[in-house]
Amino acid sequence: MRRPHATGKALEAVKPLMEKLAALEKHALEGHAMSVVAMAAELAATGRDVAREAMTLILEQAARAQPSSVPCSCGEPAVSKGFENNSFVGRFGRVSVQRRRMECARCDKSWFPFDAAWGLPAGEYSDDVREATDRLSCRLSSFDEAVAELQYLWGVAPDGSTAKRWVGADGVRADAIVKADAEARWEVYEQGAIAEARGDKRGPERTKGFGVVEVDGVHALTWKPGREPRRKVTPVDATAAAGAALAIASETGERSIRHQAPSTLSDVQGSPMGPKGRSDRIQGREICMGIAYLGEAACEESPGRGALLERRYVTTLNDREGFWRKLHAAAAEQGVLQREALVRVSDAGTYFVEQSTELFCDQPLVGILDIQHGNQHVWEAGHKIIGDPKKTAAWVKPRTQDIWDGKVGDLIADLSTERARRKGDTQREAIDKLTGYLERNKHMMDYPTYRAAGYPIASAAIESANKRLAGRRCKQGGMIWSEPGLEAMVNLRVAFYNQDTWQHLWPHTVTRAAA
Repeated sequence: MRRPHATGKALEAVKPLMEKLAALEKHALEGHAMSVVAMAAELAATGRDVAREAMTLILEQAARAQPSSVPCSCGEPAVSKGFENNSFVGRFGRVSVQRRRMECARCDKSWFPFDAAWGLPAGEYSDDVREATDRLSCRLSSFDEAVAELQYLWGVAPDGSTAKRWVGADGVRADAIVKADAEARWEVYEQGAIAEARGDKRGPERTKGFGVVEVDGVHALTWKPGREPRRKVTPVDATAAAGAALAIASETGERSIRHQAPSTLSDVQGSPMGPKGRSDRIQGREICMGIAYLGEAACEESPGRGALLERRYVTTLNDREGFWRKLHAAAAEQGVLQREALVRVSDAGTYFVEQSTELFCDQPLVGILDIQHGNQHVWEAGHKIIGDPKKTAAWVKPRTQDIWDGKVGDLIADLSTERARRKGDTQREAIDKLTGYLERNKHMMDYPTYRAAGYPIASAAIESANKRLAGRRCKQGGMIWSEPGLEAMVNLRVAFYNQDTWQHLWPHTVTRAAA
């Protein structure tokens, strides 16, 4: 089929912009002042209209140039059954295009080849609108804020319920991408381990330096399964209880409690956390967070403030086994597995210690107890032993200094002497608890050696990740989520901060960045 030459019809769409420029120029030459903000707004609005019209004209011409017969997957030719309309909303507004519907008589298949070739959406909105909505939804404090901001920036936006639905679906897609990569890497790792055990392969060559893995959890409120509130809300008058307004819940899980001053006691009792309320419907769920990075990635951004130049996050709400494989894959991606030493910074949680030891069993592993965690236990014991805040501080200071200096054995001996002097059962129990904690973890408390090697001695990176990735978006006052909604949101935020996952989720992002 002979292809038509370019007609230049799309250039006609530029005429309104040229006319607007001419009008603005004339306005200026006649001595009329105009703020640069107002001028920018007029040009932006005109430019948006021009872009939408140009896109429509280009798509129309491309669709008309489409051949009337194409090969089907079955091998037979498919023929055109006429043109049908596809209308969607993109960043410049609504665009419509008439394209051919192809049909194969042999296998009864019917499809629109133009849609796949040009990336036309199957739904109401284009992928760039959906991506922008996801981006704003996981970065701003609510879905409503996200769609309002997108409406302001682009002049188009879905409604809040659509934004929630997209986040729910795309959060699942993002996690599937991470899981697939983790499973692929794990298979390669297991095959290598088997080969090495047979003597077919030498172990990896270690490079100088160290890598770090940290794991922690952060809790957020969720509805207990089957205890989510009804979606329909009955309107109440202005003086009704605040608890009635609290029944609103999102489709995918976010729920923001509107803080109102209760007018009666029944208002308080009717609220989710009231004495006769619905607290039995709410639970705290732990979001597991992990991070992997190289030692040289840590730098001092400003005096007393650290930063990581390169790192990789992983998360889960329910899939603990999958979480450890994702952490292993993250460590591999960051080059942690190739270093001379792997540093594990953690609290005293037995589960993480055991799991990480097994996960990285072929690594030279250095286990470090987060020094802040140890200091916290000293403070807790001090409050019970001394009681008075000022005297407690004086009691705590030399003992936390012992921890800093790596003199844990001396501290244990000091606590033994302290116990002999104390007569109260509460005081002795507090000393016994602290002593037991130090005995169990002293092999991870050689802080002078760790500092000399440049190892981190506090889990600041994962604590920051907890606040940055989960806390800022999912732990705002009054938020209660469904479990799927919470997991989807955290998965999407992790994908955003890992960036390569986000680019796999939205391939057009790569194209845009490279352009």
